Amino acid sequence: MLETVIFQPDKLNLLCAVCASDRSGGQIALFIIITSFISLGLANWAYKKYIKNNPKFIKIFKI
Repeated sequence: MLETVIFQPDKLNLLCAVCASDRSGGQIALFIIITSFISLGLANWAYKKYIKNNPKFIKIFKI
């Protein structure tokens, strides 16, 4: 009646990113939040430096 359980190593590796890595969900969320703040900061800096004061962009996009 009872069958023997056979573990197949190639089948055990099909886990989610949180389960397969040493990071918890909170660490992954914090990494995403920090990288989004950095990318938004760089985009804001580029906007203020290059786009805001450029008359070509103001004329084309009517900013």
